[in-house]
Amino acid sequence: MPITPFHLGPAAVVKAIAPGYFSLTVFAFVQVLIDLEPLYYMAVDADPLHRFMHTFTGATLAALLGVVVGRPLCEAALRWWNAHLDAQLARWLRTGSKIPLTAAVSGAVIGGYGHLALDAIMHTDVLPLAPFSQTNALHGMISIEELYWGCAIAGLLGLLAAAVYVIRKHAPGRAR
Repeated sequence: MPITPFHLGPAAVVKAIAPGYFSLTVFAFVQVLIDLEPLYYMAVDADPLHRFMHTFTGATLAALLGVVVGRPLCEAALRWWNAHLDAQLARWLRTGSKIPLTAAVSGAVIGGYGHLALDAIMHTDVLPLAPFSQTNALHGMISIEELYWGCAIAGLLGLLAAAVYVIRKHAPGRAR
């Protein structure tokens, strides 16, 4: 299924570990960019679904686009988000709208190559080294169920870490 939320699970853990050095929004931008490919091939009923964007070359291109195009778009989206929060929600959900270059690069690179790795484990038609190799050594490395559970658990841990961060940030006596 294209544009799967499961890819966000591992990203949530990375964000919790290195919040100032990883952009979750650029990561998500790259995820969607890569999954436009199978979405298109599903719409036109063509196989295989995973082609160029699901190779190292395609993931690298997606990461570059994530930094060059995605970073300013994500900053605009974050400004819009902040502007549309009511006062009560803003206290808890307001976020910085400037994405440092380091955070954009790490979000884009982890987004591109992480997406490729997760999809290569799951889908038989992903060929990470194409056109140089028509094999996928990652496919079936773990079961799809284990992959889903791993991503889901990572997502829950990341959300828990984010909640703890926000609560501690707003604890009485803490400087804002």
